[in-house]
Amino acid sequence: MKNEEVLPNIYHINFKTQKELSSTFLRFQEYYESPKFRNKIFTLKEYKKWYIKNSEKGKKLNKFTYYSDWSGFNIPSYILKPFYKGKFNPLSKKEKILLKTFLNVRGDFYIIGTFGLKKTLKHEIAHGLFYTNHSYKKEILKVLSKINKECQSKINKYLSDSGGYHKNSWQDETQAYLLTHTEELHDMGIKKLYLIKLKKRINNIYKKYV
Repeated sequence: MKNEEVLPNIYHINFKTQKELSSTFLRFQEYYESPKFRNKIFTLKEYKKWYIKNSEKGKKLNKFTYYSDWSGFNIPSYILKPFYKGKFNPLSKKEKILLKTFLNVRGDFYIIGTFGLKKTLKHEIAHGLFYTNHSYKKEILKVLSKINKECQSKINKYLSDSGGYHKNSWQDETQAYLLTHTEELHDMGIKKLYLIKLKKRINNIYKKYV
């Protein structure tokens, strides 16, 4: 894995494979925004059992599909604290490597992880900006506040059905999905022209800060 500060206080870790990425980030990410395990201490075994029963793909196939379901990850630095304090022990080798990578980085920062897909990197940088840049977040929230109720309801359903997002992260996820994954939202029955309009507005904001 390679680590680079792509924007001020936003660190990007690039992995060779999707499985290496997702298996490294799993417990960090789900402690941050899982609808079930947010702010809770849990084992990988506990999470796997829940994911099979509650993710759309997991339920359909009756197997743990997480490592192939997710291609990008993002967490604020404070999420590392309980891992450093030993609350998630025993840690996996991959978790230990990630923690060691940021052991000497000071202050508040954001970590994103991908395995080489440009669209995914853009998606995760948007998360980083939403967390670290107050001006970016303010402009984005202004756009989101004007989304019609029907569209927002369908986006929320999409995020809820995935099994991966706590309600507290829905605004952040909405802006990132509108920026890079409008085709998936179109599959939810949202009008394409409306999505294109929203994407253009958010992309113009994104380009100002990158």
